[in-house]
Amino acid sequence: MKLLTIFTVFLLTFPLFSQEILEMLNSSDLMQKKLGIRQAISKKDLEPKIIELFHSDSNLEIQMEAARTLGVYKTDTALNALLDKLPKTDSEELQSYIVQALSNYLSKKEAENAIISILQKGKTEFTRSIAAQTLSKSSSEESLNALIEALTDDSSVVRKKVVNTLGELGNKKSIPALEKVKKDDPDAETRSYALSALKKMGVEDESLKSTSTALILGLTPINGLGLWYADHKALAIVNFILEGAAIGMIVYGWDGINDTNQSNELVDPGKHWTGIAGFSLLIASYLFDVIYPVMSVSKFNEKQESKTVFKPIFFTNGEATVFGFSLNF
Repeated sequence: MKLLTIFTVFLLTFPLFSQEILEMLNSSDLMQKKLGIRQAISKKDLEPKIIELFHSDSNLEIQMEAARTLGVYKTDTALNALLDKLPKTDSEELQSYIVQALSNYLSKKEAENAIISILQKGKTEFTRSIAAQTLSKSSSEESLNALIEALTDDSSVVRKKVVNTLGELGNKKSIPALEKVKKDDPDAETRSYALSALKKMGVEDESLKSTSTALILGLTPINGLGLWYADHKALAIVNFILEGAAIGMIVYGWDGINDTNQSNELVDPGKHWTGIAGFSLLIASYLFDVIYPVMSVSKFNEKQESKTVFKPIFFTNGEATVFGFSLNF
């Protein structure tokens, strides 16, 4: 096995004459023939033989290797061979190799149209995904429109690949379609991919809020700001009123909290317990305005499938933290 590996590397790196490669292409040994096809990449005079193997050889691996080599040739005859074979094969593996080979011919309208056709009508999600990925090399209006239409593909696998491709292309015309995917796609991961693609184009998700901001506002002396930021305005108002009531209770009971007589009995139990209740209410309302907004914003961002916002450590899976927070990418 080791000797075979060394021999394979030697054949792939050492330049051979066309006649030597042709002998390998005519060999009955599968490995020899595959190596010959790879060596033929630099020998365009062997194109007729590669096309013959591509159309006539019964072995699928040989056909796939031939498709790869024809993609490198970038000649009209090689292109026509690929276009002729593409609709005739039922093998998704061979179709994928042909589509990838055609990516080197995207300057030719017929090659682009063939790839678009696979994206639209390919029988398997695998071949449609390959077609979507291949169109990342095209900047034409036709490819862009085909990709946008493919965002409604029945397969979430295809939709994710299309979203990634649109993100790589970065064409602003796809923003409305990606916004719709981010909002309405039934697959959570696809929505997340759409959010990432939009961020690549500089589109920020204004609906997302920062848990760190919620925390800072919750810690401010004026209570209710954290809740207000987290869009719990009614709770913010109630919390503010409770804080005011708590301060009033503390002021009322301040001089009676620890006022005892010679028998160590409370002089005014009412003031004592009112003051204690005020302190308890103030602490509770303060902590509520710190903890609840952070939890609420974090859960909201989780539903939006955000992966680039600060989240408290108890909502993460153990990422490194700074002051109790992690940046979860």
